[in-house]
Amino acid sequence: MASIMYATKCPNCARSAIEDHYYKLGEIFTYCLRCGYHYEKTIESSSKDSVEYKEVTSKGHGILTLAKKDGRRERTLFDSPLTDEQLENFQQAYFNEDVNREKSYMVTFKDGEFTVVLGNPPENFHLSFEDYKEKMFAKYGTPEYDFFVPIEE
Repeated sequence: MASIMYATKCPNCARSAIEDHYYKLGEIFTYCLRCGYHYEKTIESSSKDSVEYKEVTSKGHGILTLAKKDGRRERTLFDSPLTDEQLENFQQAYFNEDVNREKSYMVTFKDGEFTVVLGNPPENFHLSFEDYKEKMFAKYGTPEYDFFVPIEE
């Protein structure tokens, strides 16, 4: 399979999202590591003459990023507002001894507003897509193609 990954403007929060486009299949995966929005367009069925796609969208209500001390990273995108039980479970996970809390964070997104619940999101987290794009172009140079924006957390 062949795909192109690039940063794109999140349709939910207007921050930088990641799009993974499997151009030979027509499948697209978009996910925002800021607000938790995600979109999937995948092949549901195909025949010799046609392809039918299934599209799933989740508006996004935030994200939990757990950086482990061994270098691994786990991310949970919130599909709905958190219940008290979910909030408690995520807080327990954040305070596990294998978690690097300096690089971990939990942020909720509601009515266009971000709320940092735990930790400190990275520097680029709060940049608008336009500011993120400008920063990446300054760092890596303007790309040959207009749609390409380097991805960096």
